[in-house]
Amino acid sequence: MNLADKKVLITGSTMGIGHASARAMLAAGARVALHGRNIERVREAIAELGFPGQSVAVGGDVGDPEQCRQLVEDAVAQLGGLDFLVCNAGIGDLSYPEAVTEEHWDKVMNVNCRSGYLLTKHALPALRQSRGAVLLVASAAGICAGPTDNFAYAIAKAGMISLAQTLSVELAPSGIRVNALCPGFINTPLIEAENRATNGQIHRFVEQATLLHRIGTEDECASTVAYLATDEAAYFTGVAIINDGGLTVQRSWGGRN
Repeated sequence: MNLADKKVLITGSTMGIGHASARAMLAAGARVALHGRNIERVREAIAELGFPGQSVAVGGDVGDPEQCRQLVEDAVAQLGGLDFLVCNAGIGDLSYPEAVTEEHWDKVMNVNCRSGYLLTKHALPALRQSRGAVLLVASAAGICAGPTDNFAYAIAKAGMISLAQTLSVELAPSGIRVNALCPGFINTPLIEAENRATNGQIHRFVEQATLLHRIGTEDECASTVAYLATDEAAYFTGVAIINDGGLTVQRSWGGRN
């Protein structure tokens, strides 16, 4: 895979899928702007990756419209342009419908859906110049309703998928491709922490519910993210790519107890 000279911004890239994607793209020769809310943690993540001279750090809360604008402008200025925007930052705040407050709803929607629009909007001048691409990281929960404690999260991720499809139509005349990635259960630090807290409940569920009988890896998502930045992926647009080990093809996460 060759990403030499590609300029990439990945939000939420200090850990998990974003961090693994940054590593894969740096290894393929890209220049990458890593992002997180805490700029010092971003710099630590860059040092951990070990690609001196290929990475830059940007900070900001994607739930804040002004900070969305600023972090994109900072990334474009430091990279000298932009070829690929990966909107990966998100939160996993969980609750049932009757427990969702307006504050909770707004927080989840702003971070997990609205940010994809705002980041893309502010990146458009650079992406039009490069005829680049956007990847919105959604979730398998946006494809098939559930799990049952993911009420606001699942709705926001379904919105992210629709956003990718709609933007693909709107931006095609500018030569900009837009796709969505829909991971299932992946061995991110957050999932693994929840698995430990529930005495292995998540892994047991995934082994039963997926066709491949295992949890996915960050690298299995990162390889797809990196591929979509290549010239070989130039015919992909408006697609929601499901990377869930055969979970949602069965159209059920199980009912609520």
